[in-house]
Amino acid sequence: MVERSESGTAEFDPHAFTEAIETLLLGGPRTLTPLDLAERAQLDRETGRLLWQSMGFATVADDELALTESDLEAAQRVRRAIDLGIASFDDVISLSRLTGQIFAQLADGEGEAFLAMATKHADATGVAATFEQLATEIVPFIEELHTYVWRRQLSAFLARKAAQFGATAGTQPDATVGFADISGFTALSRDAATSDLATLLEQFESVATNAVGAHNGRVVKLIGDAVLYTADAPTDGVRIAVDMLAAWPATQPPIRAGVATGPILRRLGDVFGPTVNIASRLTSLSRPGKVRSDETTCAAIASDGFRTHEQQPQDVRGYDRLRSWLVTTT
Repeated sequence: MVERSESGTAEFDPHAFTEAIETLLLGGPRTLTPLDLAERAQLDRETGRLLWQSMGFATVADDELALTESDLEAAQRVRRAIDLGIASFDDVISLSRLTGQIFAQLADGEGEAFLAMATKHADATGVAATFEQLATEIVPFIEELHTYVWRRQLSAFLARKAAQFGATAGTQPDATVGFADISGFTALSRDAATSDLATLLEQFESVATNAVGAHNGRVVKLIGDAVLYTADAPTDGVRIAVDMLAAWPATQPPIRAGVATGPILRRLGDVFGPTVNIASRLTSLSRPGKVRSDETTCAAIASDGFRTHEQQPQDVRGYDRLRSWLVTTT
């Protein structure tokens, strides 16, 4: 974990540090090959390979010592769930694929922060002390945080779905989809310093997530200078957009937003369908600092403290003469 500079002073070596902490993160040393794991978990090799790849991991040779006892325990839990009829193999693959996609993005962000913390603390307290603190405090904290947030989010989701099914006799209600982005970001990114862009995007993510959380929405994904979110009610979807614009600093390039209501397809944490496409097109039509909605959203918010003004229909990609309404607060 330590290198020596030309002056003889100790320096933090991130590669050596990563190797040292790998055993902690993986639950032990790499002592098993894929064939070993398949045999001990009573899974055929092809099943094991599909599970592994569904989580987004690179293919491992049959005779490569790449797996740990923790990997074996996970495989045995999968085998037991299938045997008991708790989940089908297709269910497991679907859940694994969703989890892998989400946690890959999460790990990228957390990994950068993790290495930054390690480097900073190693300079102040030494490499050995830093490793001890990260191993005994930080890693368990992050792991517990994941579990805590997941449980709370799953509980909130089930409560929302129960309320919807009770109100609609089992039918699937429409959802409101919102899309917002930073106007002129592409041009700005050509000339701005990387550090300035990073600060701008962090500020955008903060404003977006705060507004979505304040009005019972869910962030579907943050895409650099844009956010895609959903809400159960059109009023909440519009208030999210309005609050984002209101909270955004006047010194920064302005935000614009589009909101549409209708049926959506939810898959692997993402949302698809014409309603999503329309929300995106409405955003592209919206002027900086403004919110546009579709007709369904406009009709639903008419008595909720908003003014709507129909705009001239415009041709956009995939839609001829798309109708839209400018939304303002009263």
